[in-house]
Amino acid sequence: MRRRLALQLGLMPGLLPAAQAQPQPLVLRSSAQAGFAHKYNPGGVGPQGFCIEYIQALKRIEPGLDFTGLQEMLPTLRIEQDLAAGRIEVFFAMLKTPEREALFRFADNPRIYTIFHQIAVLASDTQAEQVRGFGDLRALGGEGRVLTTKGSGYAAFLREQAGLDVDDGATTIDQNLRKLVGARARFLYDSESSLRRAIQAQGLQDQVRILPAVFRRQDLLLAYTPGLAPERLARVLAAMRALEASGAAGRLRAGYGLS
Repeated sequence: MRRRLALQLGLMPGLLPAAQAQPQPLVLRSSAQAGFAHKYNPGGVGPQGFCIEYIQALKRIEPGLDFTGLQEMLPTLRIEQDLAAGRIEVFFAMLKTPEREALFRFADNPRIYTIFHQIAVLASDTQAEQVRGFGDLRALGGEGRVLTTKGSGYAAFLREQAGLDVDDGATTIDQNLRKLVGARARFLYDSESSLRRAIQAQGLQDQVRILPAVFRRQDLLLAYTPGLAPERLARVLAAMRALEASGAAGRLRAGYGLS
């Protein structure tokens, strides 16, 4: 039958249209990230997390694509180490920093989502509205201590801003919220989306608010190990671009209140 069809189409029997060929399966090692339930919450209460749903959408749009390790919740520092060593091949939604670029690689396009660096304060702190930039934080001296999460891109960025009093001892945003409410520091620096979700999850809407000033806009990107074969990376990026073109990525971001 294949030979007859090929002859009818004027093709040699071994040159049937490529559309009939099924893509070869491609399985890549990845990981989930502990402490960021809005990104990774496999098996937890509530939504699975934006990145889990994003990966599931990639697998639907490219059926040959699969990822292992997504049930394993690792801290950010361990994920960085595993990417550098090749134990993880790809990781979805990481901030690019100079320190990380020295260890592994990032795909700049397409972005996964965009975050806005902002600050949370106690609702009773009426003077905090005057803080609109890093210069205002520096001017506060010892009254301007800033909390952020250990090992995060926010911590690295704040360390680059000379003259700031930074406390990055906590490993999760929830811990930092407790420190803020306990008056251990005056400011908590993170993304607006993470701050908003954590405040709501802990029922702190009446005690904590987010200042309107945006300190930085930044894309979260696909990170990958330096030794990843170009053809493997290309398959993942092609699926990501197809997901963007279909509009599904934008709808998923909107569903999670992301940009």
